[in-house]
Amino acid sequence: MNNRTLYASLAAVLTLAASLLAPGPARADADQGLYLGGGVGRYDVKINTFNSLSNTITGYSANDTAYQFFAGYRFMPYLALEGQYLNLGTNRQFFGGGAELTNKIYGWAPSLVATLPFGPLHGTPVGPFELFGRVGEYWYNYHRDFITPLGEHVSVSDTYNHLIYGGGVGLVLLQRLAVRLEYDVLDIQNTSSSNALWLTAQFRF
Repeated sequence: MNNRTLYASLAAVLTLAASLLAPGPARADADQGLYLGGGVGRYDVKINTFNSLSNTITGYSANDTAYQFFAGYRFMPYLALEGQYLNLGTNRQFFGGGAELTNKIYGWAPSLVATLPFGPLHGTPVGPFELFGRVGEYWYNYHRDFITPLGEHVSVSDTYNHLIYGGGVGLVLLQRLAVRLEYDVLDIQNTSSSNALWLTAQFRF
């Protein structure tokens, strides 16, 4: 999934919602309490040097479709504690001679989410509009495979925990359904760049 697909999906959701909602502002009356949700996205990773494969590979850049599920509790309209399951997909790149390197990353991330809600969008029944940011810790399994046409391979699997932070924009629809576009930076072990773009939805009880 590329960035254009994500933006197009968000635009389609918002356009449909605006056309279906009844006149009058969609007031977010679920300011506190439990919420559940999930989403899809694109994860991009760059690695300059592999410690165990430095004689063979000196650069790696790949992306794949990622997905997440999450649950959280809003203590007030501005602050929530959230737990996410993040699966960043199987990022793979092919090198000369038919060699292939794959990276699989998946795990759990508790985080603190701060939200700044605004009023309904001007001239539409959609709102409130929200800005939000998160910071937390990602506890994950990092599995790497290097495979050659001869079947020779190096397989390494480790667990780590590192910082995750990000933010984005969202809209509340039908009073309790929120859609969000979010960009996260993940401090993944041995990577020079690691980030994800998400399109998510959440239901507020």
